[in-house]
Amino acid sequence: MKIYAVLSKFTLLTFLLMAFVVTACKDDDDKEPDPVEDTNPIVGRWQLTAVTPETPGTTIPALSFIQTVAPCILELKLTFNPDNTLTTADCPSAVTAIDPFVPVGTDAKWKVAGDKLTLSRGTTSQEFKITQTDTNLTVVVNTQTDTTKPAVNALLIFKRL
Repeated sequence: MKIYAVLSKFTLLTFLLMAFVVTACKDDDDKEPDPVEDTNPIVGRWQLTAVTPETPGTTIPALSFIQTVAPCILELKLTFNPDNTLTTADCPSAVTAIDPFVPVGTDAKWKVAGDKLTLSRGTTSQEFKITQTDTNLTVVVNTQTDTTKPAVNALLIFKRL
């Protein structure tokens, strides 16, 4: 009879332990919510087709410099991904040349609010006025690096690919 009582206690403890383990090991696959994808019309791939002064006849030395160091600039493609990342293709020298004015290099992020495009990379963030249609995108870039002087704007004109 003594062995029966010990077996009953052992069976009861085993059952309680199993019940504890089963409830403690609930499904912990709490998935993170899917990232929200941006549906702004800018999402997609764009090719640079022209870089011109905003005011016709204005001479912008930076434009001449960029075209000299990056003759492939009109081959530059930007992809605005739905996860708000930005990738570049086909002209790395152009990315390097325009980076002081437009942060589009590695790890660049984008956000559009109304007619403003904000590009950021690390702690650097810049805002640009844009106009866009389904097939065209124009970005206004201030090429004046001296903040005490008036803006000298260039237009980066893109077409959707």
